[in-house]
Amino acid sequence: MTESAGRRFAWVLFGLVVLLLGGTMVASVLGARTSGVGAEPLGGTGGEVVMVGAPGLTWSDISQEETPTLWALLESGASGGLVVRGTHPVTCPADGWLTLSAGQRASADTDGAQDCAGVPGVEVSGDAATVPGWEAWQEAADRRPLDSRLGTLTTAIEDAGGCVAAYGPLAALGAAATIGEVTPYAEGGLTAYEPGGCAVSLVDGGVIAGPADAAVLDAELAGLRDSLPADATLVVAGLADRGEQAGVRAALIWGNGVPAGALHSSTTQQTDLVQTTDLTATVLLLAGVEIPAAVSGKAVEVVPTEQAATERVDDLQGLTAAIGGAQALAIPVLGIGVVLALVALAQLVVTGQRTATRVLGLWAMAFPSATFLAGLVPWWRGSPAWLPLGLTLLVLAGVQVALALLGPWRRHPLGPPAVIAALTVVVLGVDVVLGGRLGLISILGVQPLTAGRFHGMGNVGYGIFAVSGLLLAGFLASLLRSRPMARRTAAALVIGVLGLLLVLVDGAPMWGADFGGVPALVVAVGILGLAAAEIRLTPVRALLIGGAAVAVAGVLMFVDWLRPPGARTHLGDFLQSVIDGGALDIVLRKLDQSLGILVRYPVSWVAVLVLVALVWAVASPDSWPGRRIAPLWQVPLLRATAVAVLTCVTIGWALNDSGIAVVGIGLAVAIAAAIAIGAAIAVPRR
Repeated sequence: MTESAGRRFAWVLFGLVVLLLGGTMVASVLGARTSGVGAEPLGGTGGEVVMVGAPGLTWSDISQEETPTLWALLESGASGGLVVRGTHPVTCPADGWLTLSAGQRASADTDGAQDCAGVPGVEVSGDAATVPGWEAWQEAADRRPLDSRLGTLTTAIEDAGGCVAAYGPLAALGAAATIGEVTPYAEGGLTAYEPGGCAVSLVDGGVIAGPADAAVLDAELAGLRDSLPADATLVVAGLADRGEQAGVRAALIWGNGVPAGALHSSTTQQTDLVQTTDLTATVLLLAGVEIPAAVSGKAVEVVPTEQAATERVDDLQGLTAAIGGAQALAIPVLGIGVVLALVALAQLVVTGQRTATRVLGLWAMAFPSATFLAGLVPWWRGSPAWLPLGLTLLVLAGVQVALALLGPWRRHPLGPPAVIAALTVVVLGVDVVLGGRLGLISILGVQPLTAGRFHGMGNVGYGIFAVSGLLLAGFLASLLRSRPMARRTAAALVIGVLGLLLVLVDGAPMWGADFGGVPALVVAVGILGLAAAEIRLTPVRALLIGGAAVAVAGVLMFVDWLRPPGARTHLGDFLQSVIDGGALDIVLRKLDQSLGILVRYPVSWVAVLVLVALVWAVASPDSWPGRRIAPLWQVPLLRATAVAVLTCVTIGWALNDSGIAVVGIGLAVAIAAAIAIGAAIAVPRR
């Protein structure tokens, strides 16, 4: 490929990326989203709120034939998937009820040990009950960074002049006040419920282990529904996991004023996906009680739908299977893929097959975006699910590699990697801007079962997106700077525009809502831009770039903070915590989580060692590792691009909890690109 053809290719690829990302942003601002469009808030009817907790209840348990009552609630009410995550990876029934009570993740343990088989007993005296372990559980909660206050739900209702009734021992955990006492209380669960006693009634629906238990629950729900006052609202929720497998459970809200549709929460920003803490806020809203700050959830909304119940259940079962499958298959698929790739790479290097090595590097670059595109194919409906998922990933990555090698740009070492990087940036960027639906069910996505993120830019996605974006900017700038001292302005312009798009996608509160990644990107783009313009990086310029990074992050937080409290993301909430004086606690908690990963997961040290080795190699070209990658530097701006990438992942690691994931996946993308380029440098031009 001639120099002029390389420049034309660079401008065309740059234009396509800007057009696709910019156009998607405009469409998003105009209302084009994949989730939450048309969501309507619930309003309190003034009647009783009856919350039936059925830990383990899953959408696969519900059918028209076996659970007709639940099916009827679905037909005329609002439904969705429920993320039940408490303080442990698997949520026990008691943990789920305590999380409802606190409006924040909680658990029934004092030393981190779980006993999901045992149901904590209560001491009954007349129409009152006491939870014996309450004080110890609260002391344990005080030692955790989440600041859970058990009994928040009942305390808020009692402060407003109401009361919370409990029916059954598990319901007592949800209804107990801050001292662990419940009044009124009755044994018997669903069969003991009596209407009209309190503003809110919590009912123990029993633990659901399968369809047979769901059928028993359904029969008892029929009697309860018939006894409800006309203005009552019924909530049914599978508040805990089943056995040792975390998963998305079922949630239903039915009553006057509740439209038929899909549940939506501003905490997840995903239609059909809410959290247990959102149910706490929803119960308070329906009861006409102000939601206290201790409740981390938000009252759910409803997206009206005209779908038939069969279609709704099919969608919910698919979402449940996709999210659960993505988490269960992530480590096996990635582990096997890495091992096979390393074995293949070793074989190709030993045999000197440079063309095949180049293809392998490109395939590894394309794999991350393929895991997101796989969400367009219902692989989770296959049995076993890993087989259709694996085949889908192979095909999607292969298609990208074929596209990268199709045109005349294949003759330049940077041509195919630039195409793969552009595809990756567009796939992940468009998904985030439109609502993050693909990231929700990707093995490299946000992993919603951990309840860390449900939308926006997660750490793994950020590592892929940011590094691919920096590689693309560096590659295009290099193609434009094909002659020394030539086209500096064009190269710097391309880096600046792409950098702006990357920052907006990652940091804008309505899209990526990522705080820690923005400063890392701004600094990295600044370093790369100076190199493209052939301006030396001095200490003063480094300070100016750092100041710009802080300013950009601050502006994004301030913009989010200007929105109503219920509409803010964690960006605006953090600024509010700065105003309230609680920011230091948040920073220390995130630092503890980030450093704790290195202790709990020793394998994460591999990423640290690789980072150190690469920094050494890039900073010291004459060192042993530096000489191994020195041939790459014959490509203009490639060393500056490597410096920008290493800077980005290092700062991203420091500013994000679980930030080591940024290092691991980001370096994997960069190394794959280096392999493809290194193999192509010695490939004869055709």
